Amino acid sequence: MNLVEREEEFSIMDGMLTAAMAGHGGVLSVSGAVASGKTALLRAFGAEAHASGALFLQATASDAERDLPLGVMGQLLLGARLPPEGVARAARLLDLVAATVPARRARVTLPAAVVNAITELCGIVLEKAEERTVVVVVDDVHHADPYSLECLLYLARRLVARRILLVLGESGGELPGNTRFQVDLLRLPGCRTIRLGPLTRAGVAGMVTALGPAGALGPERWRPRSLVAALHRTGGGNPLLTRALIEDFGAACGPVESRPAEPVPGEAYERAVTMCLYRSDPEVRHTAWALAVLGPGAPPAELAEVIGVSPESAHRGLAALDAAGLLGSGWFRHEAGRAAVLRAMEPEHRARLEARVATVLHEHGRAVTAVVQHLILAEPIDAPWALPTLLEAAERALADDEVGLALACLRVARDTCTDEHTALEIRAALTRAAWRVNPATAAPHLPELTAAALAGRLGDRQAAELVADLLWFGRVDQALAVLRAAEKARATAHPGTGAPHRLDDVRLWMAYEYPGLPRPARARTEGVPQAATPARSIHERAVTLVKAVLDGAGDDVVVRAEQVLQGTRLDDRTVPALVVALDSLILADRLDKAAHWCETLFKEAAERGAPMWQAQLASVKARIEVRLGGLAAAERSAHTAITLVPAEGWGVALASLVAVAVYAKTARGRLDEAAAQLALPVPEVAFHTPDGLLYLWARGHYYLAAARPYAALDDFRTCGDIMTGWDLDLPALVPWRTDAAQAHLALGDLSRAQSLAEEQLALVGTAGCWTRGVSLRVLARALDPARRPPLLDEAVEILRATGHRLELVHATGELARAHRELGGAGQARALARRAQQLARECGVPDPEDPSADTAASPAGNGVPPPQARRQRVELSDAELRVATLAARGHTNREIADKLFITVSTVEQHLTRAYRKLDVQRRADLTAKIRPAAGTGSR
Repeated sequence: MNLVEREEEFSIMDGMLTAAMAGHGGVLSVSGAVASGKTALLRAFGAEAHASGALFLQATASDAERDLPLGVMGQLLLGARLPPEGVARAARLLDLVAATVPARRARVTLPAAVVNAITELCGIVLEKAEERTVVVVVDDVHHADPYSLECLLYLARRLVARRILLVLGESGGELPGNTRFQVDLLRLPGCRTIRLGPLTRAGVAGMVTALGPAGALGPERWRPRSLVAALHRTGGGNPLLTRALIEDFGAACGPVESRPAEPVPGEAYERAVTMCLYRSDPEVRHTAWALAVLGPGAPPAELAEVIGVSPESAHRGLAALDAAGLLGSGWFRHEAGRAAVLRAMEPEHRARLEARVATVLHEHGRAVTAVVQHLILAEPIDAPWALPTLLEAAERALADDEVGLALACLRVARDTCTDEHTALEIRAALTRAAWRVNPATAAPHLPELTAAALAGRLGDRQAAELVADLLWFGRVDQALAVLRAAEKARATAHPGTGAPHRLDDVRLWMAYEYPGLPRPARARTEGVPQAATPARSIHERAVTLVKAVLDGAGDDVVVRAEQVLQGTRLDDRTVPALVVALDSLILADRLDKAAHWCETLFKEAAERGAPMWQAQLASVKARIEVRLGGLAAAERSAHTAITLVPAEGWGVALASLVAVAVYAKTARGRLDEAAAQLALPVPEVAFHTPDGLLYLWARGHYYLAAARPYAALDDFRTCGDIMTGWDLDLPALVPWRTDAAQAHLALGDLSRAQSLAEEQLALVGTAGCWTRGVSLRVLARALDPARRPPLLDEAVEILRATGHRLELVHATGELARAHRELGGAGQARALARRAQQLARECGVPDPEDPSADTAASPAGNGVPPPQARRQRVELSDAELRVATLAARGHTNREIADKLFITVSTVEQHLTRAYRKLDVQRRADLTAKIRPAAGTGSR
C-alpha cells in the first residue's frame, strides 16, 4: 500500500509503539470505513513492530466466527510464537470455555469458570510482557465475540505500566454490536483514536504510480489525469476498490486501439465489493442488499421497512456504505457494484428479500409494474393481491410492448394460481403473449386449452383465439371441434339471438385461410356482407376485401385495402388482417403501395420489439420483392423472417416462406440451394391453403429450371385443379395456365402451350395487369416469329408499367430474339442490351447466355432441349397427370385421392397411357416420362 496519505497516522502509531517499549502501554483504535486502508495500515504497523523485536500477536475478527466463544483470543494465542507449554495451556483454557458456555452472540453473565479462564488467558499475555514488548493487533474488532471483547477489556485496564500496545481496527460509521466495549475503552487513560478517511485524488494518483509501472499497466498505458479522476469517482477513495479497479484496467489494456477510455469494473472489483460487504457490520450488509434490490430512488422509509429497522438505523447504514466508497449520493457509484452486491446474496435470501420488497412497495401504493419486478424473483407470496397484480402488470406490459415482462408475470401467475378458471385464462394469456415472439413456444399450451374449450370451460374470446392458433398449425379438425363447441355453448347461454359475434368472424376467417375445406353453412360466400353493409370487425373487413379481389373489383380493392391499413393499429389481433390487406394490394397489382405499407408496418413492428409481427411482414416483403424482381432482397427478407421465427414456429405458413426462397434461388441460377430449401418439411395440410399453392408454383419453376418439364407440368396442373376446385381461379395469385404452357414449350408442344396462354388471356381480359403481360409473352413464344413482336411489345409495356422487372427481363429478351429471327439485328442488339441490364439489376443470368436460352430459367422461356423434342407424346392432360404420379410410385388409390377422381378413372387413364407410350407395366413409365428422381409427393 502507498502510505503517503497515511504518514501522520503511521507516525502516531510508531510513537505509541515507542512508548509501549518504554513501559507505557496504551490502546489505539484505528477507525475507518470498510476497507478504507486500515487493514493495510495495520499490516504495515505489524511489520514494523515485528522488526523492532516485539512479540506480535494478531487476529482478524469475522462475522462468521461471531458465535464462537473466545474465537479472537484463540487466534491471538494459538497463532503466536509461544513456548509449547504456553500453547497447550491456552488450548486447554479455550476448550474449557467452549464446553462451559453455549455459542451465542449476545453478551451474557459470565460463569465463574469462564471468568477464571479469561483471567488465565490474559495472564499469558501479561506474563510475556514481562519479558518483551507485546503488540496485540485485532482487525475488524466489531465482529469479535463477546468473550474475546471481555478479554481485550481485561488487558486494556492493565496496560498503563506495562509494555503492551493494544491496536484495534474497526469500521467507522457503523452501529457496533457491543457499545459498552467502546464506552469502556474511551474511559481508559492512554487510549487514542485514529479515524481514517477515503483517499484523495493525490492518494489515488500515488497508487497508480506505485502499481502502474510494476504491474500490467505499463508506464505509458494510461492518461494519468483522466485515469485518476475515473478511479477516484468509481472507487470512492476506497483503497481496496481502487486497487481492484487498477487491476481490472491493467487486465483490459491491450493494443492502443482497444484500450478502454477509463477503468471498467471487472472480476477484481466484484471480489473487492464482496469483501467490503462481508467485512462490514451485518446491518450495513443488509442495508446494501435491500438497497440493491429496491433500486435507485427508493425512499428511506421504504428501505427501513424492508430491512425491518428504524429510519435512523437505515440512514446510518447508508452513511457507512457511502463512506466505504460503494455509494455516492445514496446510490451505487457503478452498476457493477450493485450487480456484485446482488450476486453476493444466497438465492434463498434473495427470494425472501424480493418478496419483502414487493410487499412493501404494494403497501406503499407503488405501480404494479414496479411491484411485479420483484414478484417475479420472489418466493411465492400467499397474499390475495399478488395474483391480480401479476395479471394486471402482464396486460399493461403487453400494451407497452414489453413482451418479456408480460411472459415473466404470466409464468409466475401460472405457477402460483390455484383456481382452475383463472388458470385457464392465464394459460390463454400466456399463449397470446408467447405468440408475439414465437408461436412454437405457445404450441405446448394448445392441448390443455383445446380440452378446456371442448368441455365448455373457455370464454368466447379465448375460444376464438384458440381456433386461430390451431389453424395456424394445421390442426383443422381440432379447430372445427372447438368452434362447434363454442357456438353450442353460446347458443345455450344466449338462445334466439342473431347478433353478430366474434365467432362469426372466426368462420369467415377459416373460409379465407382454408378455402379447400368443406365450408360450414355460416361460412359460405353468401354469408359474407357486401360492401354496402358496414363491416362489423377488422377480420370481416379483411375477408370481404379478399372477396372483392376475387370478384375483380379493381380500384375499389386498393381504396378499401388502404382504408384498412390506415385505420388499423398494429397489434396481436389485427396483424392477420393487415397482412390480408397487403396481400390484396399485391393481387391487385399495386406493388408500389404494398411495398410502402409493408415497410412502414415492418419498421413499427421492429420498434415495438415484436419478432413474430416482423417475421410475418418480412414474409410479405419477400413476396412483393419477388414480383418486383428484387430477388436478392427477397432472399434477404425470407432469411430475416426465418431468423426471427424458426421454421417450427411458422406452421402452415412455412410453405409460402419456402416458396419465396425456392423461386428466388432458382431464378438466380442457384439450383442446389433451391433444392435444399425444398428439403424443408412442409406440413401436408399446408396444401389446403393458398400458401401451398405458392409452394407448388415455386417448385414447378424449380423443375423447369432443372430440365424436368413433366414434373413441373404436374405441379402447375395440380395448382390449376386445386384452384378451380376452390372456385379461386385467380391468375394474380398463381398464373398456372401460363406456367403450364411454359412446361409444354419445354416439351415442344406448341399447340397446347398456345391454347393455355390464350385461355389465360381470355380470363384476365384487356386490363393492363402483369398476368396479361406474362400471357402475351408465353403466347408469342408459341406462335410463328412474324406474329411475336406486337404481342411482346404490349407485354413489355405492361410489365414496365406494373414494375414486374423479372418478367420484363424475359419479355425484353424474347422481343430481342424475335427481332433477330426476323432480321432486325440492330433493334435486337439494343433490346438484348436492355435485357442484360435488367437481368443484372435483378441478379439473374444473362438472357443471352445459352443456359438461359433453354428451359433452364424459372420462366421456361427457351426452346426445349433436343431430347425433350424427341420425347413429345400424345397424352391428354388427365393421362399425363395420372401417368406422372404412377411413374413416381404412387398407387392407384393414392393417385385417385390426389386428383379427386375414382380409382376406376385412374385405371382407364393408365390403360390409355400404356398404349400410347407403348409400355406394358408401371415400371416402364419411368423411362418414358423421366420424372425427377427422389421427388417427393406433396
